[in-house]
Amino acid sequence: MKSIKYLILSLAIGLGSCQDIDTLQKDPGAITNPSADLILTGILTNAWDAPWSTDHRHNQFMTQNEAYYDGQAYGWTTGSYDVFYNSLRNVDRMEIEATKAGDLGAHYLTLAKFFKAYFYSRATEMFGDVPMSEAIKGVSEENFKPKYDSQKDIYIQVLKWLEEANDEMPALIAKKPAISGDYLYGGDLVKWQKLINSYRLRVLISLSKRADDTPDLNVKQQFAAIVNDPAKYPLITTNADNFQVVYNTINTYPLWPSNGVVVKNDKRNTLGATFANIAKTTRDPRLLVVALPADALKGNQDVYQRYGGGKTGDLQSTLLEEAGKGLLSMINFDYWEASAAGVPAIQLGAHEVHFSIAEAINRGWLTGNAADYYAKGVTESMKFYNIAQSEIDKFLAANPYPGNTEKGLQKVLEQKYMAFFENSGRQAFYNNRRTGIPAFDIGQSNSNNNQIPVRWAYPTSEYTTNEVNVKASLKTQFNGADTQNGVMWLIK
Repeated sequence: MKSIKYLILSLAIGLGSCQDIDTLQKDPGAITNPSADLILTGILTNAWDAPWSTDHRHNQFMTQNEAYYDGQAYGWTTGSYDVFYNSLRNVDRMEIEATKAGDLGAHYLTLAKFFKAYFYSRATEMFGDVPMSEAIKGVSEENFKPKYDSQKDIYIQVLKWLEEANDEMPALIAKKPAISGDYLYGGDLVKWQKLINSYRLRVLISLSKRADDTPDLNVKQQFAAIVNDPAKYPLITTNADNFQVVYNTINTYPLWPSNGVVVKNDKRNTLGATFANIAKTTRDPRLLVVALPADALKGNQDVYQRYGGGKTGDLQSTLLEEAGKGLLSMINFDYWEASAAGVPAIQLGAHEVHFSIAEAINRGWLTGNAADYYAKGVTESMKFYNIAQSEIDKFLAANPYPGNTEKGLQKVLEQKYMAFFENSGRQAFYNNRRTGIPAFDIGQSNSNNNQIPVRWAYPTSEYTTNEVNVKASLKTQFNGADTQNGVMWLIK
């Protein structure tokens, strides 16, 4: 009898164990049915670029002379798809969950159109052709080897998504939906609509080299239509609507030390000459805010000559020697590290919108007073640094817009570059790649055969998971070569 009892007990334990194994295989902490608002928060986390990164050294805003680190040698080769396509998978999931919610999820579907435009455009401007029409279909259609879409087709679709998103916004705004998960704009769809149209201007101005030979893109016409109809296409025109990351005591500023003790001395990271020289020449009051006078130059009677920047092209050993002699300016620690919140990191600001419109007018895309937009761009940028209006007026009087000429275009692009300081990710680099303004320094430190790269090579993983399609795209674009120097359609 005992043996039978033991047998029954053993079977019961065995059967229970089988069920327990199935249960234990599920992660109790995993979110298997996420709501659209939770997914939105994750998407936003990958939608912005931090300041004080290698990208900003390649923007030639700062130089780094510690030999342990990479410095600013422009030595990159391959890039990564991870941020773009991981985010796009999340966007796809947000659409699925928003659709389940019916009318209550409509605003998430519109935001999804913006994010698809946002991440695909960011991917294509980095690499060239990328998968789009067949991408993100691994689960739904078991297509794990998507074809590469041409850059032109990608931009056509990107602009279409942005147009559709703007068209849908007024009805959504009228309903005043409650949007949780949005830690950048706090669920304010009015501001999101301004971002959608402002981002569309960024995309269109980036297509300036294709404005005359690609009628199906209608670059000039689209740009003019947006600017000329502010009621239909509201834009970011003041800093109050900037698309930016506001840091706090939890999400602390990148420069904020973990122990909270700010050491106001860092000669390893010093101001770049490309930025500093423009600021000194134009007597730009932003220079006095963002950086400190160099120790060895403090005796100059001219306050602007007390600042020094290191050339990006110089060897790190040269920069280290100059920094040691006190010839290079460090950042203004009292400004950037006044608290754990630091300074907001602008991703797309009012200054960029105004400068883009000024550039478009200069190029003849639409009528208007480029000088006014130039002045507004300078003003919004300087207001960001809390510079007094009297100082702004003084700067504008000394640095007027010289008219719709090549010099005028250079002045607009130069000031756009200055406004991008430690903001907007790689936009300063992309604008230089497109226009050559300002002239970037190239020297002994350059590890790309004395060239500034113009793209990133495709991820090495593509050659193992999607070889046929990536090679077919390379043949179409770059005669089969996958290098950082291949000139993509966007900038030919």
